[in-house]
Amino acid sequence: MEGNPLFPITDISVHQIRVMNPRTRSKRQKQAMMESIAAVGLKRPITVSRRAGSDDTAQFDLVCGQGRLEAVQALGHDTIPAHVVDGAEDECLVMSLVENVARRNHSTLELLRDIQSLRKAGYPDIVVAEKVGLSTAYLENLMFLLDHGEERLINAVEAGTIPIAIAMHITRANDADVQSALLEAYENGSLKGSQLAVVRRLLSRRSRSGGKSLPVFTRQAAGRARELAPDQLRRLYMRESDRQRVLAKKVELTHARLLFIVHAMRQLMCDEAFIKLLEQEGLTSLPRVLDQRIRAESLS
Repeated sequence: MEGNPLFPITDISVHQIRVMNPRTRSKRQKQAMMESIAAVGLKRPITVSRRAGSDDTAQFDLVCGQGRLEAVQALGHDTIPAHVVDGAEDECLVMSLVENVARRNHSTLELLRDIQSLRKAGYPDIVVAEKVGLSTAYLENLMFLLDHGEERLINAVEAGTIPIAIAMHITRANDADVQSALLEAYENGSLKGSQLAVVRRLLSRRSRSGGKSLPVFTRQAAGRARELAPDQLRRLYMRESDRQRVLAKKVELTHARLLFIVHAMRQLMCDEAFIKLLEQEGLTSLPRVLDQRIRAESLS
């Protein structure tokens, strides 16, 4: 049996071990573990931590080896070889997380739930991110998805189907039907990353303002979720793009007109005859905004 020379191997009753952070495993995995142990024995001892203030007959917390422990119990054994380490409960959670990361076929959701436990125990994100080899920002985004119940999006991010940024845009959409439609639109290529963000913001504005299309995107219209097809979202994006282009042209035209007015007024304010005419008409002051613009241009 493989062991750690720093920690001697001790036989411990399986009934004295508490699994702090249980994980689910498939029946196939459990059966394979049982068959392996029944055939060749336990290759590697589990690791446990003695509970604080306990004596030799007290309970232990499992650090790593849940699958091996369950297999040994299923085979009817009363004891199991184990390394006993010293550590507080939160330290055991960290060791358990690191062990889970090291597994070849670990589940992303399992890891995130382990991380969630560490966050609840008071560990800052920067420390947890370092333990699992992720950037703090990426970890925070994944936890945001998990906190909002977006397991489907987490799986899509893990599979490389969508980038994490797109998953965040979809999650921030207000309605579940809208989220599903946005995800479908991205997956089939109807909308790209930046387009998706535009559509989400547009839908959010419409929802807040109570526009004409609001019933389509509210819970009251859940029975008409099929209306939120990717093609419809793409048309919505195209209309919004056209509106933004028209608005940009209006802004450009207004800016050009303002520059012309400011330049013309600067020239006129240098004409003594024009100044006298204004004084005769009782126009001895200018609007503050126009005066500031004229002075700024003349100084430039």
